[in-house]
Amino acid sequence: MRHSAIFLSLFLLSAPLAAQDGSIAVRVGKAVLPDGSIVENPTLIVQDGRVTAFGVDLEIPFDVLLKELPEAWLFPGFLEAHSSNGLDRPNENIPIAPFLDVRDSLDPSSFFFEDTLRQGTVAIGVIPGNDTVLGGRGRVVSPSGITVEQMTVADTMGSKLAFGARSGWSRSTQLSELREAVAGLERDLQALGQKLLDDQDVKVDEQRLLNAEQRKKIRDEDEWNRMDGVVRFGADFPGKAKIANLDLDDGQLALVRILNGEERLWVWSPAATDVQMAKDWLSERNLLDNTVFVVESAAWKAADLLTGAGLGVVLSGDPWHVERDPISWKEVRTFAPTKFHEAGVPFALTTDPRRVGPDRLGYQAAMCIREGLPRSVALASVASVPAHLWGLEDRLGGFDAGMDGTFVLLDGDPLGAQSLVLEVWVRGEQAYDRATDERLQRLLEGRKE
Repeated sequence: MRHSAIFLSLFLLSAPLAAQDGSIAVRVGKAVLPDGSIVENPTLIVQDGRVTAFGVDLEIPFDVLLKELPEAWLFPGFLEAHSSNGLDRPNENIPIAPFLDVRDSLDPSSFFFEDTLRQGTVAIGVIPGNDTVLGGRGRVVSPSGITVEQMTVADTMGSKLAFGARSGWSRSTQLSELREAVAGLERDLQALGQKLLDDQDVKVDEQRLLNAEQRKKIRDEDEWNRMDGVVRFGADFPGKAKIANLDLDDGQLALVRILNGEERLWVWSPAATDVQMAKDWLSERNLLDNTVFVVESAAWKAADLLTGAGLGVVLSGDPWHVERDPISWKEVRTFAPTKFHEAGVPFALTTDPRRVGPDRLGYQAAMCIREGLPRSVALASVASVPAHLWGLEDRLGGFDAGMDGTFVLLDGDPLGAQSLVLEVWVRGEQAYDRATDERLQRLLEGRKE
C-alpha cells in the first residue's frame, strides 16, 4: 500500500511537469488552418517541442498533460517576416557592413518583443535596417527568451542589401557605393590569388630540401587548415582556386558568401524604379532566385516585374499607396496587396509599431479581407508566406507532424478585431499567459477605475 501511495504521488507530481519539458496536448473548440479553413473540436499533441499529431478524437499519450479549452481558438501564430525593431540601433554609420550580425545588437528586454508576444506573434525575422548598402545578417527569433540563444529560431535568415537610397543620398550614390564594394573585392581577390601562387612556388622550392615524410606532413597540415576554393562567383583568375576562408577578413568573407549565392538576400527596393535596378543587378549575378524584395506600397507599379522573381515580397509600412492625378489633381488610392495578388506575387505583411491597429499583424490581414482578398491569402501573408521566405515552412505556420510545437490560443477568430490572445506556446513551452500578464493587468485595472 505504501509503495502504491508513493507511486501515485510521484505520478501526480510529474504530470504538471510534462507541460514544461516541451510536451503538451490542447483540445479546443476551433482551430484555424493555414489555408483559412476551420476544424471543429480538434486536438493538438506536442512532444519534445514538436507536433506529433493533430486531428479530432485523438488519444492522448499517458505522459502528456491535456489542456481543455472548449471555447478557445487554436492558431499556428502570427509571423513577422522582416523587422529591425528590437535592436539597439537599426543600422551602423558605415554603409558597407556585410560582416555585421544582429546577434550582437538584439535586446531581449525590448518592449517590442513583449508587445508582439502579447499580440500572438511567435516568430520575427530581425535584420539590419534599410539605411545601408550592405547591412549585415539577420536571424529569425521568437519574442520569448532572456538570451539571444534562447530566442533564436534560425540564424540562417540571410543578409540585407539596399537599392533604396540611404538618408541624404541619391540613387546614383547608392549604386556607385555598391559597385565599388564589389569591384574592390574583386581587385583584392585577384591580388590575393597571385600572391598565393607566388607563395606556393616559394614553398615548393623550400620543400625540395625536405625528405618525403616531411613533405607529406606539411601537405596534410595545409589540407587540414585550409578550405581552398571559397570564391565561386565571377570569372576565373590566377590563384582563384587557392583562396581559402582563412585568407579573407570578415568583411571580405561575408561579401564573398553573398556573391556566391550562399546567403538569402533581403533587398530593400521601396519604389518601382528600385525594383527594376535591383532585379537587373541580381539577375546579372545569378542571385535572383534566392532573393526577397522588401518594398513599400509604391512598388505595386512593378508588380509585373516581380512575378516569378525571387521568393516573394515583404510589404513594409502602409499598404495603401496614395498619389495625385497629374491632370485632375484628385487623390488616387491603391491597395498594394491587391495588385501583388493579382500579379501572382506572394507577399508578407509587416506591422507599424507607431500606429494603433497596424501595430498588429491580425489587423493588417483583416484589412486585406475587407479590401476583397481571399481569407486564405490574407492569413498566408502573416503565417505561411513569412515561413516560406525564411526557408522554415517545414517548422512554422502549421500543425503538420514534425513542425515546431508553436501555437496561439485566442478567445475568437485570429483576425477578429475584438479577439484576445489567451496563451502563446513556443516549442511546447508556455511563453505567455494573459491571466498572469502583470503589465496588462495593471492597465486594465486602471481602466476600470
